[in-house]
Amino acid sequence: MPRSTSARPARRRLWSPLLAGILLTTALSAAALSLSASPALAADITIDQCNNVGPGAAGATTGMTCTVDVVNTISSGTTSSSTTLTRQCSLDPCPSGNGTFTSSSSSLVTVINQCNGSDNDAAHPITCRINITNNVSADTPGAAPVTAATVNECVGSGGGGGGTVNCSPFPANTSGATVTQCNGSANGGGGTIDCAVGTASTIAPAIALRVNQCNGTGNPGGSVVTCRTTITTNLTAAAASPTPTPSVTTTPAATPTATASPAASPTPVPVPTATATPAGGDTTGAGGPPQVSRVPTGGVQAGGGSTAGLQHRGLLQVGATLLLAAALATARRRRAAAMRTQRCDEG
Repeated sequence: MPRSTSARPARRRLWSPLLAGILLTTALSAAALSLSASPALAADITIDQCNNVGPGAAGATTGMTCTVDVVNTISSGTTSSSTTLTRQCSLDPCPSGNGTFTSSSSSLVTVINQCNGSDNDAAHPITCRINITNNVSADTPGAAPVTAATVNECVGSGGGGGGTVNCSPFPANTSGATVTQCNGSANGGGGTIDCAVGTASTIAPAIALRVNQCNGTGNPGGSVVTCRTTITTNLTAAAASPTPTPSVTTTPAATPTATASPAASPTPVPVPTATATPAGGDTTGAGGPPQVSRVPTGGVQAGGGSTAGLQHRGLLQVGATLLLAAALATARRRRAAAMRTQRCDEG
């Protein structure tokens, strides 16, 4: 007997829920991945300036002054930075040119390398400075504790004799320090090393800073190496959340309903008194006090940083799995029904 054509629509109905489940699972998985992305994952910035400066076409260097000013900001998970660089070298210009240069970025400046391995060709003054300000909102993971910056400086420097060693703090030889500067420098006879890290310099775990400055620099006799670093960390207030706007729902006044009087009889029968039944079961009487429902507004709590949205990813994936399982179960039931229909048609 020829196969019934009724099985074909059944097969199409069989695959429809399965295909819908697969498409929905794919969409929910993509949504979960998009929730896991965060601006906080942006790459950090390294600044390299006035390193390995030596003699140029015009002859031996006669002076070098370089500065870096950085402001890092983290506000409720959003990062940004602004940078100002200045450099002045002579006789030849510094690498990348003399002048003042400004820039901004959505990333943070976390590493600064400046004035390392430079001006070892002739004696002259060398001045390098780094000033960093970190503004971190209190709702940032790692905003606290704010602690003193650690220092490793002036180790193996000023050893030429007849010069001056003026370093603060000193001795300072912390391994893996926040600031490593003025090590192995000004070792020529009569050389001067004058380096300091601001006594109030502080850091927060949210911004992992590293400064390397004036190491292996100014070693000809008579060189004067002056280097300074300051780091200021400010904890700022978290961004204010939107004020919830209450949504007021008023219960309509109750409409009294009257009970019908019984039919008249020779013997007078008392007529029942009408009873008012407020709508919605309000037992306080018609026109009772309204019900007020306060509905807060807003989305993900500020300050999630790089983890904002990750808490929803698992829920989306579980929901997708349950929907797919339901689609497969429906498909099996329809397939069994289709096969029973086919056998009946063939019989």
